[in-house]
Amino acid sequence: MLLLLAFGAGCIDPPETNATENVTPAPVLHYERGGVSIPINVSEIPVRGFDANVTEVIEILLADQRAGALLEGGWKIASVQTSYDYDLRTHVDVEFRSDEPSPSFFIEVDEQKGHTGWGRCNVPLWLGGPFAGPYPEDYHQNWTPRRGVDWIYVFDHHNDRVVMVYNETTIFYLYPSYGREWYESVEASG
Repeated sequence: MLLLLAFGAGCIDPPETNATENVTPAPVLHYERGGVSIPINVSEIPVRGFDANVTEVIEILLADQRAGALLEGGWKIASVQTSYDYDLRTHVDVEFRSDEPSPSFFIEVDEQKGHTGWGRCNVPLWLGGPFAGPYPEDYHQNWTPRRGVDWIYVFDHHNDRVVMVYNETTIFYLYPSYGREWYESVEASG
């Protein structure tokens, strides 16, 4: 037994006092448009589900107009989650959240094809009427077809306002300022 301990004792090298580590710092990507530059520290984004190449996902995402509207509106990337759609195709959902209490908005990213897909908000759909059930406490969304486009309005009950107007591929309005002129003209036209 002592012989085994003697042989094993020489197999461990002591750590070097000036050893340097090969650590690659996590990339910081930037959303840039005009004079706006918003840094995104990829290492701070939680990944849920199985592994995704977060750097690649965020690079694809930053080319999407919806991501720009959300980031410029003060929303932050809250998480990246891998999941499957109804065809068992893998995709990544990137979650955005505002600093103030608000719903989340998700944009689908297809890493394999290198583009973004549909977007959605995570609040309940409530259409009203006698059979609609109770009025949601915090937020709800209402689907409205207008001029051949399905528009989804997200309502904030605490502040009695519209937070967002979007469809699967575009954010038309985001409180407080993105798309304000568009939103006011649509509301004026009925």
